[in-house]
Amino acid sequence: MLDWIVEMKGLKRDDAYMLASSVMDLVVTQVVDGTKGIHALMPKSVFKK
Repeated sequence: MLDWIVEMKGLKRDDAYMLASSVMDLVVTQVVDGTKGIHALMPKSVFKK
């Protein structure tokens, strides 16, 4: 998520980290045979000017 914000939105990594820590939700999407899947979700509206 941080790499995507830095690359696509042009934020510095420290700024991307602060943004993600305040608005990102982490959701468990898979738990099968000991394999776990986690998705990071962030509303697109935080990037509107």
